[in-house]
Amino acid sequence: MSFRDSVREFYKPFYDNGDEAHKIDHADSVCDLALELNEVYNEKLIILSAYIHDIFNAKDRKNHHKLAFKYVIGAEDKFLKELSNQELELVAHAVLQHRGSFKGEFFSLLSEIISGADRGLNNLEEVIIRSCKYNNGDAKEVLDHIKDKYATGGYGNYPPLIQKRFATELKEFKKECDMLTLEEVLKVCSGIFK
Repeated sequence: MSFRDSVREFYKPFYDNGDEAHKIDHADSVCDLALELNEVYNEKLIILSAYIHDIFNAKDRKNHHKLAFKYVIGAEDKFLKELSNQELELVAHAVLQHRGSFKGEFFSLLSEIISGADRGLNNLEEVIIRSCKYNNGDAKEVLDHIKDKYATGGYGNYPPLIQKRFATELKEFKKECDMLTLEEVLKVCSGIFK
């Protein structure tokens, strides 16, 4: 079994009780994109950060990033016990700073990678689908959430790494979110909750 498969298997139970937008497949997607964005770190740090970032989401949505930080710093499991103090600090800050609402300076490029990967690469249909799952298909809540987070002036911050590499795509994505209608959301969401 590969390191990634072992990590996925170990952390999967943390995701089993999460909402539909925060199941293990979300961690899989974050890991895939983070590995693509990575040019600096040992893959094990990317993989661990990706699979740990939302492990406490089902337990405490508001503070899940803080709980994950404490978990990592405490080297609470077999994978974390193998890391150096410096590696633990990198992973801990990556999970702490992954949220779109994070304000401030990122601790490291690893934090930027995980934060950017958590938001994905600006595919509006994927954002609608995840939001539909999170909001149980309530199209009005989905529309409001997307506008509040991703539209021009939204709270969803993108790390400098993503802003640099995908400036044009981000600008287009914000425009799409600005112009998104309830009808478009309903069309996408209706395919999910049949």
